[in-house]
Amino acid sequence: MDYFLQKVCGKPARQAVTLRRCTPAEASAVFALQNEVRAAMPHPEQFVPDTLENITGYLRTGICIGAWQQRRLGAYLILRLCGQSSENYAAFLGVPQSQWQHWANADSAVVHPDWRGNGLQRAMLEAALPLLPPQITHLGATVSPDNSYSLRNAQAGGFVIRCRREMYGGYDRYLLEKQL
Repeated sequence: MDYFLQKVCGKPARQAVTLRRCTPAEASAVFALQNEVRAAMPHPEQFVPDTLENITGYLRTGICIGAWQQRRLGAYLILRLCGQSSENYAAFLGVPQSQWQHWANADSAVVHPDWRGNGLQRAMLEAALPLLPPQITHLGATVSPDNSYSLRNAQAGGFVIRCRREMYGGYDRYLLEKQL
């Protein structure tokens, strides 16, 4: 699906990118973008990175939509199907375990600074939703309370704050929910 960036590096532009599902063979590009963006963050503790091994697994079993310009990955969004796993955000929200199969984790959304301000996070989410299995009725997500940019993007995409708690080995996080 073609998508047009209206600004690049904060300046007006009209550049086409393609939103498409990433394959496990592209996990290294996802991993590299994650690390590049995190390294440039003023507060990298606001984003908990993942391993290449985990990202490869997510691309095999979940949904990853990337924003590509030729061979350059400039943004991605990962939805994980966790089922009965204790990693399912539904578990942290007190949802009965019998309902966990109806939840997916909006695991991460990363946008290169050059491409920010184009609505990519919401566009990638909209591209990913039709690819979810029909039994998924809710998405869970986490965001640092100090990351106002990501929080505003999530809320603009229909997520609501359900609670605040410590996660990921001591990080303060909001837990969010989106009903589909």
